[in-house]
Amino acid sequence: MKGDSMHKLFLSCLVTAVLTAIVVLAAFVMGTGYFVGNYAVHFGLERGTVENPQEPPRAYALIMPPEARHYDKPDFTNEEWTLTSRDKLQLKATHFYPDEGKDSSKWVIIAHGYGCTQENSYYLATHYLRQGFHVLTPDLRASGKSEGRYLTLGYRESVDVVDWAKRIALYYPQAKIILHGVSMGAATVMMACDDDDLPENVVACVEESGYTSAFDLLVHQIQESLGLPAFPAMNLLDWRCQQVAGFSLNRAVPEVAVMHSRVPVLFIHGTKDALVPPAMCEQLYRNAKAPDKMMLLIHDAVHGVACQKDEKLYFRTVREFTAPYMQ
Repeated sequence: MKGDSMHKLFLSCLVTAVLTAIVVLAAFVMGTGYFVGNYAVHFGLERGTVENPQEPPRAYALIMPPEARHYDKPDFTNEEWTLTSRDKLQLKATHFYPDEGKDSSKWVIIAHGYGCTQENSYYLATHYLRQGFHVLTPDLRASGKSEGRYLTLGYRESVDVVDWAKRIALYYPQAKIILHGVSMGAATVMMACDDDDLPENVVACVEESGYTSAFDLLVHQIQESLGLPAFPAMNLLDWRCQQVAGFSLNRAVPEVAVMHSRVPVLFIHGTKDALVPPAMCEQLYRNAKAPDKMMLLIHDAVHGVACQKDEKLYFRTVREFTAPYMQ
């Protein structure tokens, strides 16, 4: 009897110790996840400093100093547009007029990438302007002159782009609009093409260096760049993202959007893109159910600069793909 009592006492202590260890470990993981997740969200998605409210997220600012962020504005007649987003942010964009054919029905909205501003769209804008397009270059939310504190990796930005397209359609009912985006801007325009509010004036989409989903992109970076396991790091990051930035990474999923795209989509990617692997472009193209689709891989191009690596091939392909829908 005494032996049985001692055995039961031993088991009881063992179970208590194990449960205590589990609780302590869980608390440690949750506590660590809370602080790490908070840091990641503020580091990667929050813009602004005390000195400069328009400063991009620190993750971008570290690799792109201020002197490297400015680009020459196209020398074309232009005007500033303002749009109030559905969550009451004041968004800014520039409307550029082509030198000839100001009554042209050809339009393009160019969406810039992560941490950038509309200045990063000026290179593409100049090309379209020379082709007789009206060009709208928005500062996406939480970028440039537009209001907003957190980037949402294309989730809410896509709704804003839809509303910019609706504004064009209101002012210029005959407009035929191309959506053209790079990197996060590519994710933005792809998701816009699945929006029920997208006006019929939008006739084609061009995406460069876009990702399948924000979650997949960050999993790739955590595993390849940091050598960390996706679980539980990504789950904790997404949890804090929801709490702090107000959205889930699982809501920014261009791959699902292109399965239901209302317009033709041209997929462009550089074969040397280390940030968003070319396999993501191939996956997007393979799963797209758009009315028409095409994929262009630019040899040796890195992330977001395919148009500069092979300018002739890039713009010829864009022109040939979109021309039938601009008639």
